[in-house]
This record gives sequence, structure tokens and C-alpha cells, in this order.
Amino acid sequence: MSFSIKEALGNLALLAGSLAVTFAVVEFVIFGFVLPPDDLLENVTINEVVRYKPGQQAVFRHPDGRETLLSINAQGWNSPKAAYDTERRPGVARVAVVGDSYVHGAFVDLADSFPEVLERRLIGKGINAEVYRFGMDGAPLSQYLHMLRREVVAYKPDLVVVPLIHNDFDESYRFLKTRYASAFMKLDRAEDGSVVEIAPAAFEPGTADKLRRFATFRYVYYETGLYLNAKSLVSRLFWGGEEEWDESQIQSAVDIRKISDHDANRLFTRYVMTEMKRLAQAEGFQLLFVMDGVREAVYAGKPQSAYEVGKLNAIAAEVAGEVGVPFVDLYDAFAADWRTRQRRLEFAYDWHWNRPGNAIVAETVLKSILGAPDRLGLPVTGASSANAGGPADGGEAVIARP
Repeated sequence: MSFSIKEALGNLALLAGSLAVTFAVVEFVIFGFVLPPDDLLENVTINEVVRYKPGQQAVFRHPDGRETLLSINAQGWNSPKAAYDTERRPGVARVAVVGDSYVHGAFVDLADSFPEVLERRLIGKGINAEVYRFGMDGAPLSQYLHMLRREVVAYKPDLVVVPLIHNDFDESYRFLKTRYASAFMKLDRAEDGSVVEIAPAAFEPGTADKLRRFATFRYVYYETGLYLNAKSLVSRLFWGGEEEWDESQIQSAVDIRKISDHDANRLFTRYVMTEMKRLAQAEGFQLLFVMDGVREAVYAGKPQSAYEVGKLNAIAAEVAGEVGVPFVDLYDAFAADWRTRQRRLEFAYDWHWNRPGNAIVAETVLKSILGAPDRLGLPVTGASSANAGGPADGGEAVIARP
């Protein structure tokens, strides 16, 4: 009997050793070198704002074979700038861009993301400027307000650009079951109809974060698309039985069944825009909202109103007019490019703007600034219209104050 127990224990030890060696080969060889997934990006909360752990670098690998580098700076934002300085440099205009993954720029190289393109184009027009970006993957419009209050104003920007994406609206008041969704500020309606802010919780790493440290998990869960099925199953079983995925209900990467409460969309958009305007007046910066065009409408040669998701564009434009804040819809710029170049502005496998899309966004923001130079809080001569030139094409731009 004792011999049988020793033999069984020996077999168990052999099995455990074999499994350990197999896992090591899979983890460090197969998914470490042969089929590497995206590198790990860790999150933290600093100053009550969820962001990326400062000082990280990560390579993201895409289905078309491209690789893009993410470089998280000292403040926890993906940026080619190693650190953001709260002190201003005399004579240098400062633009801050606040948003989600479209600002974070996980799908394009750092140099091709529209904030960096905008900075180069401003300098090319003779405007000495720097652009700081504050992008957090998954952040909704409500979180942009929180980021602006807690983080961005400390850098004393002249202009804050807020890109609006179609999932920004309902996700401001609808809770998602993701790793750090509770770390975003949310909005709610009180019984009297007023808007109530729901403060974000500090991000705390959970089981998913521990699993994400393994390359094997990241590859199997994310690269195979397993996470989409897993999220759907968990949602149906534990969180109220959300609808099954239905491709016919998807417009601009948004499930239009989730955005149908347009009274709420209008109420919360008005609240955020009003609060941002109040903050801009108090802190002395300008605001500019820029909204993603309905690209399906662009490619089909149809008006945005032909699409359910286009109602969000109409709501944002209407509310911006009521509040009195500048608003630019990217539909016209995207449509003009499509008519002349017939090129799509997103990836075949993802709805985020590709390199040309980012360039058009940067050019559109640039024209808005040049068309109203006080957007930077800096009187600029020689660049007072969208067609004005800088030193590169014979024009001149002068910053009148430090």
C-alpha cells in the first residue's frame, strides 16, 4: 500500500512538473515570441482620475500586421512627451485634448495621432504651440468633465478640444461591466429632474488584472475574440440579460438600442457642456467640441439624419448652440475627402480613425483655430482664416502675448 502511495505521489509530481514545463513553453516561447499578444498596460488612479500607470511602454499588435508603440508619460497619458509641465513656456500656446481611445491613440503610431499632427500643423502655420493629450480608453463624456476639472486645468491650457464619439453619450449614465468602468464619473437624474454626479471609485486591480499579466491569457482572451463572447454571456447571466449581438443594430460601432433615450442624451450633454463652459470662463481657456461624423452616411452619400446614430450629432450641435460653445461636426470634412479620394477613414477590423482619419481631424481643428484665432486666447495675425498661411507658405503668424 505504501509503495502505491509513493508511486501515485511520484506520478503526481511528474504530472505537475510536465504541466509547469508545458505552461512555461506556452507562456514564454509560443506567446512570448512566436504569437505575442498586445503588451500589458496597467491602470492606476492618481488625483482621483483613472489613467495608465506612468512610465510604461507597450507594443500593440494589429490584425493587418502593424505594430504601434504606446509610451505612457510621467503623468500617465500616452504621449511622445515624456512629461507634461504645469508651468507655461512664455510665448507658447497650449492646447489640451480630452477624450477616450480616439485621443489615447492605441491604433496609430504616436506621431500619427491627431493631437501630434495638430501640433505640427500649428507650428507649420507659424503658431508656436504645444498639444497635450489626455486620453483614456473607454472614457465617456461624463468622465471628460471629471478629467477636465481634476487634471487638465492644472496645465493652464489656452484651448481645450473635446472630441465626441457616438458611444460617449449613453455610457455617461449607463454602467458597463468592464475592469475600470466604475472608475469613471457617471451622471444620473434626480427625482426633480436635475442632474446628479456619481463620483468615480478609485481603480482597484481585480482578478482580470491578475490574469492579464499572462501572455497566454491575453492572447486567448483578446486575440481570438473570446472576450466578446465572454462579456455577452456574463451580461446575459448576471447583469439583467442584455440583448444578443445583432449586427443590423450597429451603427458607428454603437448598438443603437442603447442610445434610444434621447431625452437623457440631451439632458446630460447640456449639463456637461454647461459645466465645461463655466469652468472655461473661470479658468480663462477656450473650448472646442469636435464630433465624429457618421461615416456610414459619408460612404453611402447620405445625410447623417438617415441613420439613428446621427441623432446624436444633431443633439450635440443643438445643445452646443444653446449653451454657446463652439462645435464642429466632422461629417463635412470626411465627406469632402471621400468624394475626392474614396478612402475609408477607419481600419478594416476596427472603427477607430486610421492615419488619414486622424490627419483630417487635425486639419479640421486647425482650420477652426485659424478661423477664430482667439480660440487659443492668443491674438494671431497673418493666420486669421482657414486659408491663411504660415512661414512655410508665405504667411506669418505672431503670438501677441506670452
